[in-house]
Order: sequence, then structure tokens, then C-alpha cells
Amino acid sequence: MEYKTYKMNYYRIFLLVFVFTFQVAPAQTEEERMEAEIINIQRGIVGKLTGHEPIKGKKTINSRSSNSEKKITVDFLTNSLKEIGIKPEKNAYNVKDKKGNQYTGTNVYAKIPSTNGSDEYVIICAHYDTVENSPGAIHNATGIAIAYYVAKKLAELEVRNKNFMVVFFDHWKSNMIGTRMFTKMLQTDGYNVHSMHRSDYMGWDNDEDRAIEMLASNLSLESLYRLESPVPIYKRTVATPESRFFSNFGYDTVTLTAELKNADNSPFVKQSSDKYTTVNFKYLASTTSIVYSVMRAMAKAE
Repeated sequence: MEYKTYKMNYYRIFLLVFVFTFQVAPAQTEEERMEAEIINIQRGIVGKLTGHEPIKGKKTINSRSSNSEKKITVDFLTNSLKEIGIKPEKNAYNVKDKKGNQYTGTNVYAKIPSTNGSDEYVIICAHYDTVENSPGAIHNATGIAIAYYVAKKLAELEVRNKNFMVVFFDHWKSNMIGTRMFTKMLQTDGYNVHSMHRSDYMGWDNDEDRAIEMLASNLSLESLYRLESPVPIYKRTVATPESRFFSNFGYDTVTLTAELKNADNSPFVKQSSDKYTTVNFKYLASTTSIVYSVMRAMAKAE
């Protein structure tokens, strides 16, 4: 009898503790849920691109600089796009520069079509190659992670009043050959480019203010980012080579980075220490959320 009473009291106490714990546990907000989703996806992308975890089977890569490493990277990126229901395409090239140097590479891209027949394209891009012996976490696996997640969410939208294109460039380190060849393709094929949006050096936030730096080619684009951003945006005054290159073709551009102006940027960029473990994934998720908010606003705009 005593045993039965003890057992009954034990279960009552257990039930009360369970109910109490369930009631006092704070409900996850939509913002927290989205942050967790972004971080989960981007940890996988950055982890594989930097050799922190296997990129294929048991195979890991040390950097994304050699032809063999870049081939593995291209396969990973194309398969990752397929997994989110986007058809990947390859812009392969084999060219010589004026000095006779040969460059063979592959840009990976995918189109996310409009739902209203628009011929305008908004391009979301980042380079995937690195300098030799650098895992290239913040330069620029994080940029790839931003573009990938934003493309995934855009593909899920029921209404897109513009076409979108996600692009992963090769040969950044070699005078931006990959960017040059892709832009040539856009020109040759007559794409109507609305604007180009690229992220680089993203993922380091030492002062934890989640601020970003931005260079926009026109006030309208700048205003849109500021409207959608809950964090400080500092105006970048020096154009990056990629931005200048696209602008030379008459394309409007936006470049997003960490706070380079305020020296709140990774000290490990272009080094062997630019590793997965140095990335602030909450900061990366914050920036990603801003970029997606801007793209979603563009998708809805008539």
C-alpha cells in the first residue's frame, strides 16, 4: 500500500514538473525561428566549403584554389542548388589574358523565374574561389551562404514580379576573370539586368552590433536596404573592383561587407586561419535576413 502511494505521488510530482516547465519555457518568436533556420543551413554550407566537414563522402578540401578543389566545389554547389529545387547551369570558360596566361574555370548559376513574365533579372552573387592554402570562410564562403539561402527562399515565393539569378563566380583572385566572362555572357545573350547584389568579407562582428557596410550605385537601392535593415548600415566610400566592373556595363550594383571602414573585420582573411570556427553565424544570419527582405520586396514590387 505504501509503495503504491509512493509511486502515485512520484508520478504526480513528475507531471507537475513537466507541466510547469512547459508553461514557463518562452515561446520561440518568428524572428528566432528564422534565425535558427538560417544558421542551420549556413553552417552546413560554410562547413563543407572550408573543410570543417566532408564536402563529399569522406572527402574534405583545404581551400578552393586549385583546379581539383574547384571542381569538387562546383559539384557541391550544383548539387546544393538541385536540392532546393533550382536548376543549376554552368558558364565554363577557357581564355587567355593579354599576357598569355591561360584561365580555365566555371561559374555556377541558376535562374529563379518571375511569375508574371517580367524580363528583368536581379542578380545575387558571390565568388567561391580562395587564395592558396586558405579555407576562405569569411572570404568568401559566407557570401556563398548568403546567396544560397536567399535563393532558396525566393524559389519558395508564390509571387515573383522579377526574375532572380544566383551566381557563384570563379577566379576572383585572378583579376576577376570569372566575373568578366559571366558579364560577357549576360551582354551577349541580352539579359535585362535590373541590379547586381554581392556580399563579401561577411561573418565577423567583434563589437556585436551586427552593423554592415554598403556601397550602392543609386539612392533607390540604398534606401531599400536601409528601410529593410534593423541594424546600422555604414556607407562605403571606396568602390570594389567587382562593383566598378559591373558598373562599367551600366548595371546598378550593391556591395555588402562587414564594417571595413570601422576595422570590425576578420584579421584572418586570405590566410590559413580564415576558418569556419571564426565565423559569427548569428551576424551572418542577420545580414542574410536583410538581403532576403530586400529581395522579397523587389519580388513583390510591380
